[in-house]
Amino acid sequence: MAEAPRTTARLLDTALAVREAALHAARGTATVDGVLTALADLVPFEMAGLSRWDEAAGRHVNLTDAMPRAAAGLIETELHRDPLFARIQRTREALWLSDMPRQLRRMSSIVRDIVEPSGFTEGTTQCLFTTDGRYVGVLNIGVTRPSEHLLPVRPVVTMLTDSLAAVVDGLRQSDTGDQPCEPGDGVWAMTVPDSPGAPFVSVNGGLLRRPGADGVLLSDRIRTTARSRPLPTTILVIHAQQVLEVRLTRSGTATQALCRPCARPGGLSLRELQVMAELTCGRTNREIAGNLSIAVRTVATHIEHIFAKLDLPNRAAAAARAAAWGLEPIQP
Repeated sequence: MAEAPRTTARLLDTALAVREAALHAARGTATVDGVLTALADLVPFEMAGLSRWDEAAGRHVNLTDAMPRAAAGLIETELHRDPLFARIQRTREALWLSDMPRQLRRMSSIVRDIVEPSGFTEGTTQCLFTTDGRYVGVLNIGVTRPSEHLLPVRPVVTMLTDSLAAVVDGLRQSDTGDQPCEPGDGVWAMTVPDSPGAPFVSVNGGLLRRPGADGVLLSDRIRTTARSRPLPTTILVIHAQQVLEVRLTRSGTATQALCRPCARPGGLSLRELQVMAELTCGRTNREIAGNLSIAVRTVATHIEHIFAKLDLPNRAAAAARAAAWGLEPIQP
């Protein structure tokens, strides 16, 4: 199996820059405008906006936008009434303009009043949901360049929606902070201080004190993740021959984690999940082989199996699916 072109790695590097901007925006250490600035390096848009859903007011509120004032006003006052938007929100599908059937375009006032007059040939409206299923806002993008140039970018944009949701939700609830979680049946809890030298506290967490196959303690992986992702979030970690679903929230100067064993997503093997997680970093087969201490040919075989089992067309799509699941790669 041939190595993917480096353009895939560059796309994922750019996506990681967007995640980093989202992390700082969610924590309040940078502006939301920085998220759109980073996103522009990934998608060369002519118009874009990030809006949160104001449940009390029953409308969207633009947090940042790069669009004409009239278009921004329609997003705030009319988007939630649009039948096409209602369909996208209900199905949670990532619908791109070039794939939109004519009958769907005709039913949308936003397409009629914003998209068509602006001459957009491509773009998307992506609804943003928290990990517990709450709708919190929307990303709108409009592009005038030929749509085929954006085909590799589409799955990468989709894999960023969890980070963008954290930005929107974090701003809406910045005055309340993260709510602590309590362990229950089958759930292990641990509190991991930000300082690497500080001890962690665990409840019913004997497994958490054992290193994984990569020799890394789960507490260290949680600490690393907390530095690279906006919280709260849910990740999947392969540790001690198990898949763990780990819910991360902030608690002062520490990260609180609730962990529980879960089924392997997609029916993949543990090794296939490890390989899939590595794809989110844009690593080549040789780099993945080095990280996992397996042969390059074995990596290629695992990737072929991932494509077949999940009906995915390429590495970028697999990386997007892994990111949507919250799969965490091994840190080299």
